[in-house]
Amino acid sequence: MLQRNILEQPGAIQLLFNHHPDGICLVDADGSILYGNTSISTIFGYTKKELEQKSLQQLFLTAGVSDDYSEEGLKDQAKLTIQHRNGHVVYVKVTIVPLISDEKEMGSLIRFEDISEQIGLKNEISDIQEIFTLISEKSQNIISSMSADGIFTYISPTVKALLGYTQEEVIGKPGASFNPPDTNDNFHKHRKSLVIDQDTVRFTGRVRHKNGEYRWFETTAEFIRDQSGKIIQTIGVGRDITERKEAEEKITYLANHDTVTDLPNRRYFKEQVVQLLEEVKDKHHALMLLDLNGFKYVNDTFGHDVGDQLLIEVAKRMRVAVGDEGIVARWGGDEFTVLQRNIETREEITSLMNRIEFVISEPIIIMGHPISIMASIGAAFSKEDGETVEDLINHADAAMYRAKFKLGMD
Repeated sequence: MLQRNILEQPGAIQLLFNHHPDGICLVDADGSILYGNTSISTIFGYTKKELEQKSLQQLFLTAGVSDDYSEEGLKDQAKLTIQHRNGHVVYVKVTIVPLISDEKEMGSLIRFEDISEQIGLKNEISDIQEIFTLISEKSQNIISSMSADGIFTYISPTVKALLGYTQEEVIGKPGASFNPPDTNDNFHKHRKSLVIDQDTVRFTGRVRHKNGEYRWFETTAEFIRDQSGKIIQTIGVGRDITERKEAEEKITYLANHDTVTDLPNRRYFKEQVVQLLEEVKDKHHALMLLDLNGFKYVNDTFGHDVGDQLLIEVAKRMRVAVGDEGIVARWGGDEFTVLQRNIETREEITSLMNRIEFVISEPIIIMGHPISIMASIGAAFSKEDGETVEDLINHADAAMYRAKFKLGMD
């Protein structure tokens, strides 16, 4: 059974002294080291014999401490850097316990707590923060962090150059307030689709510049989770891709549109018809094919420049006649196509065909040349004439040639 007076047993204090994890030494009133424990030898690299041959002044030689090594002299310098026997620096926290006898200080017990690892970690964190700050300031991207509820907790200074905002104008604001609804929907869609072990997503969306314009950004988001898997923070790196996005959109537009009339081209038109027939099967749709009568004569007589201007004017008139409910496209040469969605009766298409024929037949003045031209139009109807774009084109083409033949007979 452990006795209360164990500390009074011979060797108890000595045992505690020798095996304490902190370095402890006994110094006399002159500062000479009389005895040191095992830990102090480990901390500074000296053997006990070497320590006992040193003074406190010699041990503190590289610590930047004044010549007064008393408790009074060290009270404001509790944390010191002392040189190890091998030359490297050791960070220690010093505690002095004066030894008093007959109201006279006979010496001190000095405890050295090795805090090198703590200081090293602190310096490492400080270095990381400095590196992060440097990267944030020099990066051409916007680096940000958001709380779990979508509030900006950090934004790099580059936000000023790229989006016009100061850091103060962004930090503390919800990220959603800088995005249009479609971008926010896209972000939440990505976030909800994450599995528990997927923490990185990349998405593209628009961000509002301070001047009111929108810029395209490609953002890589890294989600930080707690132990339960709940997202507690989002780190984002956003890159301005507006120029690339605009170039891609221009390339896509040119690939889908006719260079003369600026109408959708044959490929794009067929894609739109295929999509409509697949997605809206319960409605009736009409496809029309139109051919300009006498266009070759215009080209041969007035030249191709006049012919191109004629095609441009016809395209404009057709778009006005069809309106927003349909698609007008250039099929090729002097042929055009029209897709009219969700029609109720055939009479709607008959009326539209008459309107198109009328607006095209109105005289056109091109480069001082008055030109009159007629059009032949054929129509096909989904469900009745076919369920594929090829079927509808073939039926519309046959109907168009019947109309052309009829016009020629007239």
